[in-house]
Amino acid sequence: MRIGYVVPQRLLLTSLLVVTTLLLTISIPNHADTIKKEYLMGVFPHLPPRDLENVFGPMAKDFSGHLGKDVVLATSTTYERFSELLDDQKFDIAFVQPFEYVRIADRFGYLPLATRTEKLNGLVVTLADSPIKTIKDLRGKRVALPPESAAVSILIRNHLRAHGLVPDKDVTITHHRSHVSCMQKVVIGEADACGTAAPSVRFFENKMQLHLKTITTSREIPSSLFVVHPRVPVSQRAQLRDRIISWSNTEEGMAILNRGALTPFVATADADYNVVRELSK
Repeated sequence: MRIGYVVPQRLLLTSLLVVTTLLLTISIPNHADTIKKEYLMGVFPHLPPRDLENVFGPMAKDFSGHLGKDVVLATSTTYERFSELLDDQKFDIAFVQPFEYVRIADRFGYLPLATRTEKLNGLVVTLADSPIKTIKDLRGKRVALPPESAAVSILIRNHLRAHGLVPDKDVTITHHRSHVSCMQKVVIGEADACGTAAPSVRFFENKMQLHLKTITTSREIPSSLFVVHPRVPVSQRAQLRDRIISWSNTEEGMAILNRGALTPFVATADADYNVVRELSK
């Protein structure tokens, strides 16, 4: 298995040969399906690149072993660029946020495989000793969010409005590259609170050895999920789905999940995301 990054501004790779190989990989025409010698697995950039590699690299390696072909891990530096790559149908396998899923499923036929047992909602978190205690205390404060198109950003903005706080008027909103960078803004005092998600909070707390206080929680929707392009053969779709949901049943699989502080995955269906389609209208 090789791990690379799609057109990143800062590469973690040190080998120009590996970078060149990745760029050649993503230029493969969309019609090259079952004859492909490897699959490209995209992960939306909700974590910094190095953390994405640490969490999703073992998953790609695990897929490689069970599919009998290399699975190359790729991401991008922005949500917007990642969306473009999905639109170009570059990825055979992808881990995407729910609003992105309904868009690419309806437009390009991407198919759902598995999602986490934990539903997704937006959490507004701050430092444990912050005087901010409730959502009302956010009036006049600075709230950092991940990129504007992120599911959490959409949920938090709707949640603020539902509680009488107009984003960019009653609350100063700033958007940042990832969930981790959003929480870092709180830690260094450049934001009063951050809107993020539970898995990202657990990951950040474990990494930084600190505790963040949750002051409010948005409505919940189905979580981020693994999807597959319809060009992947049906038999291999089933292999991927079964492997993902089996991780919680073995010590090896739990080690994969624990790297990202992730809850187990379960099979999911397109209809499960109809609630997300309603919110997208």
